[in-house]
Amino acid sequence: MDIWVKQFTKILVATTIFFLGICIILLTAYKLIPIYFYKLLFSLLTLFFLIIGIIFISASIFLIAVYKRGKVFIFSPQMLLSTLRWMYPLALAIVNFFHANKSIVNQFFIYMNNICVDSMKLRGTSEDILILIPHCVQNSQCGIKITSNLLACKECNQCKIVDLKHLKEQFNCKIAIATGGTLARKAVVETHPKYVIAVACERDLVNGILDVNTIPIYGILNQLPNGPCFNTTINVQEIEDVIIRYIDVNNKE
Repeated sequence: MDIWVKQFTKILVATTIFFLGICIILLTAYKLIPIYFYKLLFSLLTLFFLIIGIIFISASIFLIAVYKRGKVFIFSPQMLLSTLRWMYPLALAIVNFFHANKSIVNQFFIYMNNICVDSMKLRGTSEDILILIPHCVQNSQCGIKITSNLLACKECNQCKIVDLKHLKEQFNCKIAIATGGTLARKAVVETHPKYVIAVACERDLVNGILDVNTIPIYGILNQLPNGPCFNTTINVQEIEDVIIRYIDVNNKE
């Protein structure tokens, strides 16, 4: 018998035994457990999902109100951010179930995260900031390795790296060019920033915000004129505006 057939047969037998075992357990439970137990179980499950549904709907309405105002009210930004992190997987599961556009949930999550971070009214120096930039911002024809040294840029003006170089020289902030999420997390660990401005695509940005919950992360979506991960571009002015808000000690709004 062919080795693949043998392996498949073993898996099939194991699966059959598993399902037969489950059926035997359920049948035994049906015979031994009284009917009122099932009623109680279904009542508790109904109550549980009802409570979860009410909390989810109430939290969603409140998040929409915060979204429209553009700032956090009633609750603290940290509490709202924790709620947002809890709701995101559930919202994504609902969107996937109905085969809707995940970008709506992702962009809403990023925007709400930024509102929470801004509402914290964090202030400090530019040296506290780490700016994370995806490697795909660099022109694909460029032969200079800027991942290890941004200042090596020759300023050919073929991509936004030159503007980031000027930004670093102007504010003396830390900028890391990362080729992926692992290197981005490594940069955070090595530089110990108090504030992170992360530029990435929707998926990477959401994953980064969810992965790092000890440092405030302001998320900025990169622009994809040539498709994902190839000669992307960024709004450097938006990055500069976030830096200025952080270092402006007189800005209390």
